[in-house]
Amino acid sequence: MKPIKKIISVLLFQSLLFAPSMVKAYGLEGHLSILNIALNQLSVEKRAKITPLLSDILDQLSDSEKNLNPIISASWLDNMHNIEVLSKAHFSGRTIHNPQKIPLPKNANEVLFYKLDLYWNLEKVLHAFKKHKLNPKDNPLSKFKQSLLLMYLVHLVGDAHQPLHVIEPLYKVYKTKRNPYGETYGANSILVKTSATGKCLRTRELHAIWDGMGCLTDAARKQYPPETGNIQEYFINAEKFFAKNLVKDFVANIVKSTTIDPKKYQMGFSTKAWINDLQQFDKNVFSAIDADIVKLKDPKDSIVLTDDYLNNVKQTTINLVYLAGLRLGYILNSIY
Repeated sequence: MKPIKKIISVLLFQSLLFAPSMVKAYGLEGHLSILNIALNQLSVEKRAKITPLLSDILDQLSDSEKNLNPIISASWLDNMHNIEVLSKAHFSGRTIHNPQKIPLPKNANEVLFYKLDLYWNLEKVLHAFKKHKLNPKDNPLSKFKQSLLLMYLVHLVGDAHQPLHVIEPLYKVYKTKRNPYGETYGANSILVKTSATGKCLRTRELHAIWDGMGCLTDAARKQYPPETGNIQEYFINAEKFFAKNLVKDFVANIVKSTTIDPKKYQMGFSTKAWINDLQQFDKNVFSAIDADIVKLKDPKDSIVLTDDYLNNVKQTTINLVYLAGLRLGYILNSIY
């Protein structure tokens, strides 16, 4: 395994400075599905270039597991959340949702929330690949650096398509000395309960509901091997199980169920275009629950999510995971 200090030095060398984050997008199921969709857009020759690089970074980052399925690299950044410098690339507050019109400082989305965010990091990663492709002699990228940057690229594209990784919701009930504007950190502070149907395993935070694709991922999680050892070992086993047994059918359901027309979306990376596209889905996040959140008197109180809301989350995230996979495939094709 490469020493963590080397990994960090590479990150700093590439100027991948990360913004504060408490959140992770889509869980392993969504991230692995996005990479699976992307790889399916590539020729055999390009897959043969990319998958060994993804396998290589897994081998170097894992102490005990070797020869892991390369699509597992898509969620590896979440597995390293205990290493601070590696945990802060997930989030952006570029869009502020402020239904109670809480007074904010000028340019709040630039100076208040996560200025060096996931879009900034995506730009840096893609710029490194572009320079290398145009002039590899003057802009060399070792195999290790390519592997590491690919891991970040794959993961951050997924994060950029989870609405609550880009939107920062503000509500008065969450105002504290530490959070003077009612920051909820991507709705992690907004506690929820689901309806009595009991379909959801992850029912504590609104952000987790969106990570879980409206409980779609819970159907997969019910099939995972029993939890043994520490939480890190459990998630590695879950990733291995999903990659081996479930990802094909999970992705097939996403492709079958999507309702978007890819021709209406820009595939190549653009911070402005991608944010504008994501804002089309904002109403699906808050329109049905804003009034309930505003009524809360205590930040420890929960709102109740209806089955209709959960179904809306499910369809919205299916569309976004599919779009993320197509965009990632397009980007990988352009890099290699």
